[in-house]
Amino acid sequence: MKPWKILASEQTFKDRFISLRTDRCQRADGHIIPTYHILEQTEWVTVIPITDAGNIVLIEEYRHGAAEITIGLPGGVSNPGETDFKAAASRELVEETGYVCREMIAVGRAYANWAWQDNQVTYYLGLGARQSGQQDLDPNEEIRPFEMPYSEFLDYEQLTHQHSLHAAALFYAERYFRRHPDKLPPAL
Repeated sequence: MKPWKILASEQTFKDRFISLRTDRCQRADGHIIPTYHILEQTEWVTVIPITDAGNIVLIEEYRHGAAEITIGLPGGVSNPGETDFKAAASRELVEETGYVCREMIAVGRAYANWAWQDNQVTYYLGLGARQSGQQDLDPNEEIRPFEMPYSEFLDYEQLTHQHSLHAAALFYAERYFRRHPDKLPPAL
């Protein structure tokens, strides 16, 4: 098995958040894939913010793709060309929740959807989360931050709507805590 050869590539849509590229590809066995669409996006960040009291900071927000009001983790997109994902994660946390963390630890990185997206998500465990100010929401955002005991959020399947990237965040957080039990908040 070998990577596909790109015979032609065309950008079929672009705005400041997303680009759609359509490739014509050829497999090593000669088979032609006439159209294969790739979503080109900036890198994403997701924060798992935990207070010293053992609560996780979550957000409630309407998500139009699902047409549902959801509960999830704070995060978002990095700016085009931005490579300091820790700063992006801290910025997104403050903007969406008004919280800051004493310590931000990179705990994982994964492709958002490697079948047809080119971006990755970097996960940060935020320790010592505390409210420090007001939200600074984008015009399209309507977000309600709240705290929940981390142990309850670990029972992830109890949520009505689940996000695969947030389930992955819990995996990375739990793996980190197993390797670094000294970093567990005292309440956990």
